[in-house]
Amino acid sequence: MRPLQRLLRTCARLLLLVAVIAVVPTGSVNPTTISLTKIGSAKAVDAGEGVLWVLALGSEAASGEDVMQGRTDAIQLIGVQLRSGHAVAIGLPRDLYVELPSGRARINTALQEGGPEGAAREVEELLGIAPDLVLVTGFDGFLSMMDAVGEVRVDSPIAFTTEDDGVEVRRGSNTFDSGEALAYARTREGLPAGDFDRSANHQRLLLGVLERLRSAEDDEGYMEHAALAALGGLQTDLSPSEVFRLVQALTTVDPGTTTSCIITGDFGVEYGASVVYPDLEQARAVGADARDDARLQGGCRDGSG
Repeated sequence: MRPLQRLLRTCARLLLLVAVIAVVPTGSVNPTTISLTKIGSAKAVDAGEGVLWVLALGSEAASGEDVMQGRTDAIQLIGVQLRSGHAVAIGLPRDLYVELPSGRARINTALQEGGPEGAAREVEELLGIAPDLVLVTGFDGFLSMMDAVGEVRVDSPIAFTTEDDGVEVRRGSNTFDSGEALAYARTREGLPAGDFDRSANHQRLLLGVLERLRSAEDDEGYMEHAALAALGGLQTDLSPSEVFRLVQALTTVDPGTTTSCIITGDFGVEYGASVVYPDLEQARAVGADARDDARLQGGCRDGSG
């Protein structure tokens, strides 16, 4: 089986299992560790055409807390062109300084202040793209899922030591367990471009997870175990048919035509806290370029595209 076919089959099996379990009530109430919320009418979920936009957020909620109570350490807007299979990931550093309803603040507080809808609104203000879905995961959900996935390989362009647990990241290939992966994803200090590099590392970690799932796809019981590990605290307002359409959308993605970009800006300090003043020209140009077809034909517009 060709690599692309195996990857798509892996995604389909995992997400179909999520769809089944998501609509079956459990016997106990668990803290939400993974949340999937539809924003507005989210017509792209049902239409089967156009671009489906998913805002993926990593919450810093403490163990046992609802993921909606945490600031967002990871912010990625992912677009999938349903007909062509093109996809794009736009990373938003957590320290971007934006205008919230309560005043100017870092974008990582938008989830706490306004829930999934508030976070989606801030992203739309910045990029001009309205997310259809907001996916939020917390530490507990991340660690549980990574434990089930197993060790993942991540390629790093630089060597550094993580802020938590002192994990030594080598330049080139690295193998991380769940705790090391979390430390890798959270690190900003010591990275040449700080918040920008951290956002890029989130994208590299995702690729590592996908490669691990692909390599273990045919192992008996592996996919089912990995999915079940993340679903005890799942909360979603999608109907079964909408989840099925989401599965169909994600399985059209062609990794060979996927692009990525990080929104950049200038570092600063506000009220004693580090912030990033976003490059609004870049953000709006990237958003306008990707909005209708999930492609970045003009590159990232930050000197790297």
